[in-house]
Amino acid sequence: MSATRSYLGIGIGLAVVGAVVWFGLAGRPQPAAAATIAAPVLTVSVVAAHKRAVDDAIAVVGATVPRENVVVVPELAGQQVREIHADVGDYVRKGQLLAVLDSSNLSIQSAGLRSEYERTRGEYERVQSLQPSGAVSREFVAQKNAAYQVALANLRNAELSVRRARIVAPTDGLIYERSAAIGGLTSFSEPLFKLAKDGLVEMEANVPERQVARLRVGLPASLRLAGESAPIQGEIRLIAPRVDSASRSASVRIALQRPGESAHRAAVGMFCEAGITVAQVEGWVLPGSALQQDAAGAFVWSVRSGNAVRRLPVEVVARTPEHVVVAAINAGERIVAKAGPFLRDGDIVALTQARR
Repeated sequence: MSATRSYLGIGIGLAVVGAVVWFGLAGRPQPAAAATIAAPVLTVSVVAAHKRAVDDAIAVVGATVPRENVVVVPELAGQQVREIHADVGDYVRKGQLLAVLDSSNLSIQSAGLRSEYERTRGEYERVQSLQPSGAVSREFVAQKNAAYQVALANLRNAELSVRRARIVAPTDGLIYERSAAIGGLTSFSEPLFKLAKDGLVEMEANVPERQVARLRVGLPASLRLAGESAPIQGEIRLIAPRVDSASRSASVRIALQRPGESAHRAAVGMFCEAGITVAQVEGWVLPGSALQQDAAGAFVWSVRSGNAVRRLPVEVVARTPEHVVVAAINAGERIVAKAGPFLRDGDIVALTQARR
């Protein structure tokens, strides 16, 4: 009985002590909760939207080609090249000697045909003089005349072949390719020289069919040749009226100079880039890197109060290699220039000013 009372007294004492401690702590003032401040998730560069007109240009790539390609094909096959009088890079005039073929066998043949011609001519003239006296028949005279005409034709053909052994330029132009080699044999299928007529070279580009309808002859273009820092001004000279079935593109020729300007000398086959200006578009200009795209469409990130970003849908009216033009946006709107793919709506950002 005494042991039970002892345990009961200890329990009551512990309860009293716990209550005192609890009330003491509850009555003590607690520190105020620290205010929650969101840290920026990213540092971004921003630009202010500004309105101006920009060139709506189509970017194309291609290579330089002769405006008019001239091939110098020998008119004699199987003849050996004996002399070469012109080389790649030479500007030649019409009729200028380019090469000489070995014509020794042709000269021998021509000499033999000349002898035959002299013989038949003499016979024809002799029987023709006897015809009035009735010593020869008309049929005999006609036979001698036919033999004379055949010999004359053969002689003229042989003399023409001798002249054809001298290869001359068919027009003024710049030689950009030479296959003629001393000792080589000629062929009707292989040109000895290739010329750019009058030395004129232009750009040939393949433009996708969806953009061809926007082009027209005379549109200005800015071209940049490989290895040249300064752009060249030109214009569209020709648009092919045919779309290639494999590439679904049409060939467009761009002159490397405009009417009245001196021709720009460029090598054939150079890589070339061009921007063809099809129109001028006015709108709100932003860096191309600011534009984002997802399943809902095109948008940019706008920085609002508290540096929170908000999705701002936009309508794109034109693109350039560096900028994008949108239809409507508030003047001075702060737009994230870069890092857009890493943001979500409502994110807090730190700002830096981007270069335009």
